Amino acid sequence: MLPRVPAFDIFSGRFGERDTVWLGAVEGLAAARDRMLQFAAKQAGAYFVFSSDSQLIVAAVDTSRLMHASESAKAKGAA
Repeated sequence: MLPRVPAFDIFSGRFGERDTVWLGAVEGLAAARDRMLQFAAKQAGAYFVFSSDSQLIVAAVDTSRLMHASESAKAKGAA
């Protein structure tokens, strides 16, 4: 029997907040982290990967500040 590859859930928002949204599940931590970063690159915000096996957040990223800083720099350059 082959070993089971654990699935990880990807969420947008911050853990424990009401606006957290489940985006999907991916097999393997590396694949889940990559998918989370793809979401973060498309839409600024907070994202995290949750392991239902361990009940822990195993990866997280927040691109809100990065996108805000980028927009501020563009605005200054246009002035």
